[in-house]
Amino acid sequence: MSANPPLPQGVGYAVVLGLGLFFALMMNVISWIQLKFSEFSPNSASEFSAASRSLKTGLVVAGIISSWTWSLTLLQSATQSYNMGVSGGWWYAVGGTLQIAVFSVIASKVKMNANRATTFPEVAYIRFGTAGHLAFLWCGIVCNSIVSACILLGGGTVVTALTGMDAYAALFLIPVGVSIYVATGGLRATFISDATHTFFLIGILLCFSFTVFASSDIIGSPRKLAELLALAAETNPVEGNYHGSYLTFRSRPGAIFAVQSIITGFGLVTCDQGYWSRAIASNPSTTARAYFLGGFAWFSIPFTCGTSLGLSARALGTLPDFPVLSAFDVSAGLAAVEAVTYLLGKAGAVLMLLLVFLSVTSALSAEMIATSTLFSYDIYRHYFRPKATSTELVTASRVFIVFWAIFSGALASIFHAVGISLGWLFYFLGVSTASGVFPIALTFLWKDLSTAGAVAGSIGGMAIALVVWLATAKGIGGEITVDTLSDQWVSFAGNAAAIISGGILSIGLSLWRPANFDWEKTRRMEVIGGDGNFGEDASSVGETDEKEKPRADEPAEVGAERNVDGLDLRALQHTYKVYGLIFIVLTLVITFIIPVPLGASPYIFSHKFFAGFVGIMFAWLFLATFLVVFLPIIESRHALVRITKRLLGRQ
Repeated sequence: MSANPPLPQGVGYAVVLGLGLFFALMMNVISWIQLKFSEFSPNSASEFSAASRSLKTGLVVAGIISSWTWSLTLLQSATQSYNMGVSGGWWYAVGGTLQIAVFSVIASKVKMNANRATTFPEVAYIRFGTAGHLAFLWCGIVCNSIVSACILLGGGTVVTALTGMDAYAALFLIPVGVSIYVATGGLRATFISDATHTFFLIGILLCFSFTVFASSDIIGSPRKLAELLALAAETNPVEGNYHGSYLTFRSRPGAIFAVQSIITGFGLVTCDQGYWSRAIASNPSTTARAYFLGGFAWFSIPFTCGTSLGLSARALGTLPDFPVLSAFDVSAGLAAVEAVTYLLGKAGAVLMLLLVFLSVTSALSAEMIATSTLFSYDIYRHYFRPKATSTELVTASRVFIVFWAIFSGALASIFHAVGISLGWLFYFLGVSTASGVFPIALTFLWKDLSTAGAVAGSIGGMAIALVVWLATAKGIGGEITVDTLSDQWVSFAGNAAAIISGGILSIGLSLWRPANFDWEKTRRMEVIGGDGNFGEDASSVGETDEKEKPRADEPAEVGAERNVDGLDLRALQHTYKVYGLIFIVLTLVITFIIPVPLGASPYIFSHKFFAGFVGIMFAWLFLATFLVVFLPIIESRHALVRITKRLLGRQ
């Protein structure tokens, strides 16, 4: 990295504190407008933690894209392309998209079988008792801890590199503004913030992409970038790539990373309460569509970062005046930062600082609300105050948000102090979370999952993964160190052990002694309404009103098609099947049909083929722009007009 930061230290503090407090003020204003001019109050537990289960597709899509676009997404996808070529960004995108898309299938089952749930450990308690509840709660807290530290490490590293701001100050100050607006507005404010952040984030990515492929005097076209990458392959070839080229999918490290990325993504999405919060918060009729569109649109973010920024950094490395990047700089995600700064100067440094800061605050807000929900519902309410009212739960959630801001900053500081980088944490994520994939997902999908299977799969699988990870590091590297634990084969072994052992234990033990669970127990879960009452009427839980719920005098076969909340089970089952089929098609296309022929053939991209590849990248990014920027406005246009009229005193 450059010896002298391109921006003064004051800019770092201005962005971290100034922008953070600005967004906090903006969210306070939005929360006030919501309280005064809408039917939703942020002081209600259901609204604060689950947005009253009423969010429309566009806002959920924006929230999914934003919460899944951490600093890791922006920086690590570019790092993978920098290290292994054009396949790096693609496989990073596949690794996240598949998990969000499959969640569109699971989300239908969540609405069918546990629409009243607020957290996934709550459902585990009803199905498996205290043992299952604590096992899933542990998986959720471990996942949120590592993800939060990962988000802060990536953001803090970039802020320090670009401004010279003290690293520890950045790690502790970044969460300040985020915690203020999350504690004030709750989940709906987080979604609105997500949409705002993602709008600017995609705009900055479009700016970077057009600079690289159209307007830059240094690169300016796909052809020029391809020529520079060919030169880079001659001086610094990729070991394991066909002819050492950066423009080929025939890549051994790329294939290994593909498996790691997919396993890591499954572990993160399944164990992160943030994704369950969004599934629960969305309107039942649009949950599956929102998750599928969110995953499909999110693909464009790492795809663009890898293709535009990662490959540009590698290509610019052939120029004599481009700064030399150390192995630690690359692992910390600074390749993309240096490329943007080189191409756009101080303007690029400012835009990159804003890009990373927006992604950090948006993703961290999702982690804060998710973790505070786990602490307030699954610890405070469950074990200490079972009869907590709505007001008490909201107060507890706000306290836990502040606690998590301090805790995540401290954890990220510890990682930074011992030399653990963003890349290291990425490889560790799958080891620590993938064991929960099968037990947690099957809790909502399979009635025969047993208590023994759920607990052994999640906790036992995690223990097995850690043992395999450490033993492989010792066997391959000769010792257990930070460096040997981040070896690609070591990480691969730990990731594979986690998801395989979790699956075998959970499914095997359940087949041995199936549970045959009655879903009506989770469908009739106790919930807390805005007035603090327990077991509230279903009309305040589901999205249907009283006239849509089955009547007592209806024939049994008609009433059986709706659950206790008046949700149409037949329609949700149909949605489950439709999006299951769509998921299979998407998986085949992006995981096999496109990359496998490219990887199997001894082919290096021609200039025209690479230009077409870049064109697909732009088309995908424009689609994401529509879904994030215009769809939420179109869907909420009537509410926006109504609120605007009330603000102006015309209604």
